[in-house]
Amino acid sequence: MKLQDETIKEIKQLPPNVLSRVYDFILSIRKEYPQTTKRTVPAPYLRARNILRKCKGSMAEDIINARRDRL
Repeated sequence: MKLQDETIKEIKQLPPNVLSRVYDFILSIRKEYPQTTKRTVPAPYLRARNILRKCKGSMAEDIINARRDRL
């Protein structure tokens, strides 16, 4: 944060006409490097849980029965 504090200190000492140029420069930099927002993606197991929540019955029993059918 020291760099940020030093920069703010220097900016405060600038005359208004130069301050305007600095502001324009900051805006042009922001256009070059747009801020990306992080999308939080839920963990895969949470997504699966959410999808399977709608299922009725016991999935464990269904798997056991399917395995018995193969034997």
